[in-house]
Amino acid sequence: MARSLCNVCNFALNSCVCAAVSLLNNHVKVIILQHPSEQKVTKNTAKLLPLSLTNCQIIHGESEADFTQLNSLPSRSTVLLYPHQHAIFLDDKPALSALEPITHLIVIDGTWKKAYKILQLTPLLQQFTAVSFKQLPKNKYAIRKAPRADSLSTLEAIAHSLQLIEGLNPAPLYALLDALIDKQTALMPPHVKARYFAPNE
Repeated sequence: MARSLCNVCNFALNSCVCAAVSLLNNHVKVIILQHPSEQKVTKNTAKLLPLSLTNCQIIHGESEADFTQLNSLPSRSTVLLYPHQHAIFLDDKPALSALEPITHLIVIDGTWKKAYKILQLTPLLQQFTAVSFKQLPKNKYAIRKAPRADSLSTLEAIAHSLQLIEGLNPAPLYALLDALIDKQTALMPPHVKARYFAPNE
């Protein structure tokens, strides 16, 4: 039997996060390229972002044929958030100020392996400057494990990016993430919750 979903946040009714949503007017447009496997992941944070950001779009796909909208983006003022070896650090003010004022931020939503695959299958992405972080904020999203130490959830990565690029206060986005964590952990059996949190947490 299919679960009943909230028709606003699209989470299951027992994990609805609508009460924690605050609307933020971001000036930099966020474009999320989401691998199809992420669409039904209950712990996926990308789908929280259009609830709070007024300027945010999710495009589902795996390769260039799915992301033809990238052709219409301004190449000089659009950046791709990806830890490329030649990426410009958003938390390096001189380097950031040397860039064209950023109007669009592209973020790939998927596991590291699938994000890399999207990158390889979408040559269009190569026209955009890659950006990353010199120092990462602490990962708050403990309930979804990542294989790399330099991992942030999509919501955290975008919240931190917008704070650095346009000075957007990320607190409402982190509060929304906290609400999702609370809802998800409340539904976990104790032995499952123990995998993510130490006994004293």
